[in-house]
Amino acid sequence: MVVRIRQRAMHDRAAQSGSASKREQSTIGFPYIDLENAMTVARGLLNSGGMQVTRDQLAVAMDLAPGSGNFVVKVAAARLFGLIDFSQGKYELTDLGHEILDPAREKAAKVEAFYKVPLYKRLYDEFRGKQLPPRPHGIEQAFVKFGVSPKQKDKARWAFEKTAMQAGFFNGSQDRLIEPIVGSGVLSGSGPSPAPEIADEDRSEAPIAARRSLVPETQHPFIEGLLKELPKPGTQWGSAGRKKWLDAAANIFDLMYGDDEQGKLPR
Repeated sequence: MVVRIRQRAMHDRAAQSGSASKREQSTIGFPYIDLENAMTVARGLLNSGGMQVTRDQLAVAMDLAPGSGNFVVKVAAARLFGLIDFSQGKYELTDLGHEILDPAREKAAKVEAFYKVPLYKRLYDEFRGKQLPPRPHGIEQAFVKFGVSPKQKDKARWAFEKTAMQAGFFNGSQDRLIEPIVGSGVLSGSGPSPAPEIADEDRSEAPIAARRSLVPETQHPFIEGLLKELPKPGTQWGSAGRKKWLDAAANIFDLMYGDDEQGKLPR
């Protein structure tokens, strides 16, 4: 009888522990390290030739043990930021991973990587144009409400603050998130370039590349990046590549614009 009571008590404690463990689990994605630390994974892949590599090969490129906590955390963060993919047992760089290592496109890529993290995107949407909750306690409580485990709130805040700084969201103010300007004119430091003149009679036959330069420099960086990915006129462009570009365009439009059920174009 005593044995049964003890067994039942142990079972109840185990059940309570399991329930508590489930409650402690975060329900929203976030990295445990900052963006520039995650970029070391992308850099390791690029240094390996930019091709698909196995877990062991990637660990060697990063000078880490494949089973180490440091390796696991960095790879998980790189995937969360959208810098690498994992398929059929191998890792490879994404387009964003290539862009973030390119000095000419790094600034815009960091902004996109910031938005890839569900926690950061939720925080930005929630407090867009508003002052952030005071740090550290206010913002940590906001994270908990968004789905971060109370035990991980400080780690989530630490990684967020560093990443927001690295991606340029704190350049204007430390108490609010402001999307950085990443247009080509700002990056060059010389201001926007004037659009080339095209005669009226030639405008309908103007090359796509020339028309692309007529897009205002104030256009959203995602749109600019999308247009820059268009191949030159006259080159071969397979159906798979076209579908990938159109899918990317659809995802960007969903992110940037609301859904008008009337089907009217935005003014």
